[in-house]
Amino acid sequence: MPDPKLSAPLKYLERRVAENFAEVEAKLRAEFARTPPPFYCSCDLRNNGEKIAPVDTNLFPGGFNNLPPQSEPLAAEAMKRQIAEWCPSAKRALLIPENHTRNIPYLDNVAALKRLLESAGIETRIARLDGPAELSASDGTVLEMAKAERDGDRLTVGDFVPCAVILNNDLSSGVPRILRGLEIPTLPDVAMGWSTRRKSAHFHHYDRAAEEFARMLGADPWLLRAEFSVCGEIDFGRREGLECLAAAVEETLSQIREKYREHGVEDAPFVVLKADAGTYGMGVMTVRSAEEVFTLNRRQRQSMTVGKEGGRIRNVLIQEGIRTIDGAPLNGGRGAAEPVIYMIGDSVVGGFYRANAARGPDENLNRGGMSFLPLPFETACAPPRPGGEKGARLYVYGVVARLALLAAAREIRAAVDGN
Repeated sequence: MPDPKLSAPLKYLERRVAENFAEVEAKLRAEFARTPPPFYCSCDLRNNGEKIAPVDTNLFPGGFNNLPPQSEPLAAEAMKRQIAEWCPSAKRALLIPENHTRNIPYLDNVAALKRLLESAGIETRIARLDGPAELSASDGTVLEMAKAERDGDRLTVGDFVPCAVILNNDLSSGVPRILRGLEIPTLPDVAMGWSTRRKSAHFHHYDRAAEEFARMLGADPWLLRAEFSVCGEIDFGRREGLECLAAAVEETLSQIREKYREHGVEDAPFVVLKADAGTYGMGVMTVRSAEEVFTLNRRQRQSMTVGKEGGRIRNVLIQEGIRTIDGAPLNGGRGAAEPVIYMIGDSVVGGFYRANAARGPDENLNRGGMSFLPLPFETACAPPRPGGEKGARLYVYGVVARLALLAAAREIRAAVDGN
């Protein structure tokens, strides 16, 4: 992967992070001791040469199959530690995937997750909430999925009684009754499903974490964050609430222009509209002016009307667009790419570049035509080797992802505590 060029301020930040490895790690350890991290998490990053910032943080990651094989021992060990935090005597776990899916890449992810849990010494069964199924991953691995049953305050499959429930289902359509009030831990907490979680809340927490971290290093927080705002009660199908959205787009673009002038950035700013709740790259659109909000065609409006599992999109996040300068060789040419970092507990366990030859550097890459290039991390928090610029970049990506992880931890605490 060719090394992208960075601006002087971003090079300074990268150098400060690498030089202060011990202080950075101590800071993160102290923060996670105060606020326990989520069970697992993935973070999509963007690097435009001027800043490196998270643009999405997923608490129900669905790409474990894309991690490089050399990451598996590290991931299994992190999985073992994390389960022990919640259930010290855990020997059995129930893995609950998405409903109604026969998507082969997702089934590969389920197979990889089951393998990691079993490598961690946890006997694992798969159970769907919508009924039994027998499905196959791309390598022919048969995934036997039973129907989860409620037994008092526990969840069981026949005579299999788990010590913990591992959710890989983002609960977009709400928390089903069968998962409410369980006496065994549900990881992650059901309160963090997309029926209640909001991206805007996450990025409010992230901005505070990034500001604290930048202050520690004497750097500008702008190098680590994307501007954003949020607008509610939008109905693209009926063209309702578009005035509010256009005003929010213009305000966010104005904030970006001001920062661009301050930092000497000559690129034209743009924003990305996203459903404030949801995943799988659905409900995402790039716009460059407030006027575009009123001139969307029928297909564009339809794509912003309904999200995963048919949920209506009402609240929209307006996020600063960050062009990616990362690229990858694809089919004899080059495609835009972005790093995706995977964490279990507070450990970085690996990642990959999401690349897409059919998409530009200012577009959503989580669409048809994407492919994945492994991004290995030798250890969870490895210091960059002296003189190793690419190693330093990888370490910085891991640090920024863990800042997003810290934001998610604070987000969970606020949701569970009702604050």
